[in-house]
Amino acid sequence: MLTLFLRISPLLIALASSAAEGLEWQVELGQGIQPSHVEQHHLFRVALHKPLPWSWYESNTGKLSSGFSIGGGLWRGDDRNTGEVFITPELRYEWTPLETGTQWFVEAGVGGHLFSRTDYAKRGPFSTAFQFGERLGAGVRFGEQSAQDLTLMYQHHSNADIKTPNYGADFVVLRYGFKM
Repeated sequence: MLTLFLRISPLLIALASSAAEGLEWQVELGQGIQPSHVEQHHLFRVALHKPLPWSWYESNTGKLSSGFSIGGGLWRGDDRNTGEVFITPELRYEWTPLETGTQWFVEAGVGGHLFSRTDYAKRGPFSTAFQFGERLGAGVRFGEQSAQDLTLMYQHHSNADIKTPNYGADFVVLRYGFKM
């Protein structure tokens, strides 16, 4: 599994880098919401976000747009480190920017995550290395040319009962994004 993880990581980053225009770097820090089977768990991720050219419901108040994030990260559960790679398509509703330049948004996404190991925690391992990751968040874009954003998200991981047991994992995640 680790070999597969190491082979896929550069491919995913290369795919995201091939369309470098409009890319946003994202750094995520997360704290696990304590399920009964895990003592503690944290995550750290780095991703590239690419807005897609489609938007809907454009009006004076805002618009619904699309994009995807691709990246990798590290989970720390109990005393174990687990690597992950992921791709997450997202929908984002962005309100029209304020006179101050700030722009509020909400977003949701569902993507695939591949883990280097299934035993990220002593008493509650995943039954599959592939997990779905659902996220729901709210944030604000700010700075010169709105080049930065800060998002607070709830994220749930589960294998959708592909195989049991399906313990899942939940996180509160803080994400900082910046355009280069």
